[in-house]
Amino acid sequence: MLKYAALYTPLIVLLLAACGSEETGQATPIDGEQTVEVDAAEAGYAERPGTDSLDAQNSLALEPGLYVIEGSDCQDPTNTGWRVWTGTGLQGEGTTDCRFEMTGLEGDVYTGTQSCANGSGAEISIEILEPGSLVLTEAGETVHLTLCPEGSIPEWVEEKLSARSE
Repeated sequence: MLKYAALYTPLIVLLLAACGSEETGQATPIDGEQTVEVDAAEAGYAERPGTDSLDAQNSLALEPGLYVIEGSDCQDPTNTGWRVWTGTGLQGEGTTDCRFEMTGLEGDVYTGTQSCANGSGAEISIEILEPGSLVLTEAGETVHLTLCPEGSIPEWVEEKLSARSE
C-alpha cells in the first residue's frame, strides 16, 4: 500500500499545483450591469425580415425560378403543378405580376397575402424547407414544390422572370 502512495504523491502534487494556477479557473468579478453585443452575421445567424415588411423582395430566401411538384417535367409541368417565384411573389397558371405581402412568420413558415395584377388577394403560407424547396398552402390545399435546375426551364418561365426586372 505504501508503494502505491509513493507513486501517486508526486502526481497529486502536480495536479494541485496546476489547479492552483492563476491562469486557469479564475473568473473576473463583474460589478454592475454589462452589455454584450453580438454580430448576427459573425455568429452565423442570418437576420430575418420583420413580419411588418411591405416588400418581400426575395426576403423568403428562395431562388427565383420554376418550382414544380415532385415527378413533374420541368419543360412541361401540369397546369396546377407549378409556380414561378419571381422574387416578389409566386405566379401560377393565369396570374401575372404577383406580390407576396408577409403578415406573419413562425419558424420557417411565412404567411401573408398574395396579390396578382389579374386576380384578387389570397391568403397563403409558404414553408421554406431549403432555398430550392417549399411547401405552399393556399385555398386549403398543400403542395410540395422544388426548384427546377437552371437550363431545364421553358422559355415562358424565362419571360416571367425577365418581366420582374423590367
